[in-house]
Amino acid sequence: MIHELKTVFSKKMLIISLIAVMFLPVIYSASFLTSMWDPYGKTEDLPIAVVNEDQAAELGEESIRISEEIVDELKASNDFEWHFVESDDAHAGVVKGDYYASITLPEDFSSNASSLLTDEPKEMALNVETNPGYSYSGKSIADQSVLAVETAVASEVRELYTEKVFETVNDMNAGYKEASSGASQLTDGSDRLAASAEQLGKGMETLAGQAPPPLAAELAKLIEGNKQINQGINELGDGSENLSEELTAASEEVSSYAFETENAQLISEPIKVNKETVTEVENYGQSFAPYIIALSLFVGAIAFSTIYPFRTRDRESATLLIWWGSKLSVILAQGTFQAALLAVFILKVLDIPVENLGSFLLILFVISNTWVLILSFLVAAFDKVGNFLGILLLVLQLGASEGTFPIQLTNGFFQAVHPYSPMTYAIKALRESIFGFEGNVPFEQALWILVAILSGMILLLGAVYYYRFQKELKTASELAKRGAAI
Repeated sequence: MIHELKTVFSKKMLIISLIAVMFLPVIYSASFLTSMWDPYGKTEDLPIAVVNEDQAAELGEESIRISEEIVDELKASNDFEWHFVESDDAHAGVVKGDYYASITLPEDFSSNASSLLTDEPKEMALNVETNPGYSYSGKSIADQSVLAVETAVASEVRELYTEKVFETVNDMNAGYKEASSGASQLTDGSDRLAASAEQLGKGMETLAGQAPPPLAAELAKLIEGNKQINQGINELGDGSENLSEELTAASEEVSSYAFETENAQLISEPIKVNKETVTEVENYGQSFAPYIIALSLFVGAIAFSTIYPFRTRDRESATLLIWWGSKLSVILAQGTFQAALLAVFILKVLDIPVENLGSFLLILFVISNTWVLILSFLVAAFDKVGNFLGILLLVLQLGASEGTFPIQLTNGFFQAVHPYSPMTYAIKALRESIFGFEGNVPFEQALWILVAILSGMILLLGAVYYYRFQKELKTASELAKRGAAI
């Protein structure tokens, strides 16, 4: 044991590698956890498209466009990164992954809002589109944006109708005051009619008890009383007519609204959400398949790099090209067979539906060989340190490749690394081939980026072998010179 420790401490690079490996769990945990530490607390950075197609409508004698208040409220909100765009831009953005949801307020939004107290109330619809194939977790978080809009709409509708009900009550109150005035006039007319009737009665009594001479005078009183009776009756008719008109107006104001159970339910919950998805995702596992596939192929490449002797040269590799070619044949065979086994497992065992099978198999083989060649170069150039660098590269890509949560929800460091992570393009290409859509990085672009990296690794591996081959030739030449000198 002591001898082994002495051996270890005698090799500086080995000591450095061992110390570095000790920090791998810390680096892995820090990278993976900080990249997804609090995604639900950073929804203000998640882009959501809002499309306003609403048209103005009439509510009583008032013109309303309820969507304007909703848009103003969303603009003042920091719940999400709201983008107010046209319908075509919203759809294209959801497909590409620029937006994690689009919420459309349709043309009849205000029209349906104005119908909630009619005999035929209509729900106010929100049309929502998401793309779970691009980011299932992003779609899940984006569902909260729909809830935010629903809440804003419901609040606005309740405020609108509460105000309308109070206006109606005030109008009714004014009508009742007018009706009360009419009733007062009716009472006065009735009093006058009664007084006139009393006067007529007295006149009749006098007429009955007196002789003919004063008959003319009493008849004059009778005629005057009769005039007052007619006047009272007219006033009574006017008061009655005013009362009828005011009560009719108040009745019409109230009867213009329906107060049934259905109306109450729709005012309480006025929103119906119509959801549509660009892609179909059957379950949570399928949604994460692109990330897990890319990750597992990288882990396979790391395992291969710890076993295969990249730095040795057998006797048959007499030239640089033979050495380079023989190593490449093994490396590419490893990457190809690794991809083939994984493809069989994905398609036959897990039975994951794949929209574009040809694209899926192509990108799978490219990714596998790219990862294997990256690790081959690192180990051939830096030996065991190369293994460490490969693991470090994997750890960095776990947080920067947008494999789990949307990149907008991670911290600034991983957002900066994201465009330079090879796994970013591997995951995007796998998503598009599995779910059948074209994202913000089209499949062909992601494919060519990975092919460029693969080609670059082949050339860099050749450069390493060239350097080592020249070094071996120089060493052999120096040994030959020493032998000749002896």
